[in-house]
Amino acid sequence: MPKGIVQFYMPEKGYGYIRVPATREEFYVHRRYLQQPIEKGMAVTFEVRSGKQGLYAAEVKAAGPPRYHEKA
Repeated sequence: MPKGIVQFYMPEKGYGYIRVPATREEFYVHRRYLQQPIEKGMAVTFEVRSGKQGLYAAEVKAAGPPRYHEKA
């Protein structure tokens, strides 16, 4: 499972993006694929899946406390 940092998440809209720092890849995430609530700066683990509009994050789980100091 890749590890990433939540770069952006809008709970009222139910979507956001997760970035993998090592590769700088970003993955779309929708609230239906969250295992628990997430917030900007949170470290997470997730699965990468392929959909009609490309790759996205699924089975998203917290992997540690928020890391607000990390640069995007």
